[in-house]
Amino acid sequence: MSVTARSDVHVSHHQLLVVEQDGLHTRPSDVPNGLTAAGPGAAVILTGIHSGVVDVTVRLAAAAPARDTEGWDEVEEVELISFTGETTLIGLLSDRPELPNLTPQGPGRYGMRVQVRGRDIDPCAVPHVPFEFYLVTVWPIDVGPEACARLGIGVAEELGLPDKVSAMRQWALEHGGPQQERGRVSRQVRPLLPPVPLRAMAMADGHRLRIVNPYQDTAAVPPLPGGLVAAAPDSVAIRTVKRRGVVGVHVRWELAGPRSPMSGWEEVEEIEFVTTTGVMHFPGASAERRPNLTFQGAGRYGLRVHGRARPREPLGNRPRESYLLVIWPITLGPDASG
Repeated sequence: MSVTARSDVHVSHHQLLVVEQDGLHTRPSDVPNGLTAAGPGAAVILTGIHSGVVDVTVRLAAAAPARDTEGWDEVEEVELISFTGETTLIGLLSDRPELPNLTPQGPGRYGMRVQVRGRDIDPCAVPHVPFEFYLVTVWPIDVGPEACARLGIGVAEELGLPDKVSAMRQWALEHGGPQQERGRVSRQVRPLLPPVPLRAMAMADGHRLRIVNPYQDTAAVPPLPGGLVAAAPDSVAIRTVKRRGVVGVHVRWELAGPRSPMSGWEEVEEIEFVTTTGVMHFPGASAERRPNLTFQGAGRYGLRVHGRARPREPLGNRPRESYLLVIWPITLGPDASG
């Protein structure tokens, strides 16, 4: 009989950890399959987002369940060794979620299968509502007194001898991580540099070109702007000339507010808007041409919109309307919406 529990888990530095209660075991630093790896007493699961909330379901099974890949983007399996039989899943640098002990049969060897979807949706977002989903299934392989003897678990304590393995682990914890070893490069965190300026097409509807979180489109729609642009929390609306149809969009990101409006545009208007999720897209655009306009995460942003329309062309398929959006962060972090 299996046990299942789920929880929202806050992650940091792309990491979910499976750790023992004693905290003496160093998590793996090398993840060959790109998703999960395990070492004695610890395992790591790499998330798509750097920081934010992910949805985690833990399933404890009596034996390895049938491998099911339907509905999941990635599935990987590893073996986990528990020295204490008290193992939990947490986010790096985060509080312990309400999830059960992953190794309730005691010390020994366990199988761990990780299934995930949504890991590639938006690695730069800092979501408060999860769009990455993880299913972690754990089952016993070799547990009990004989398994402990084969693995050497508890032998030193029973004989009254110094536990050299625990002493070595404690020394490693006190003297730094693998990144301090010569010739070894630590995992790099991608800097949040502005993306390359983008040109794309987007769909206007009801004289509005909307910018929202398409995975959580519950934000209020701003009223139709009297001018060029209006905003509500997690939603921006640009007033278009045409009621419905394709318009051209140019997007440029800045690290700070632009100095002056660009020339050659008929209208220019500037506003501030707030995103609580750090995910803002043009709905309906194709995935490869649908950039996250607020790639630096949740917070308050500045937006300058330039608009123009050209006379109707008898031939050609260029959109008659086009807009240039210049976006920059003002205050980042969940508290910036206040």
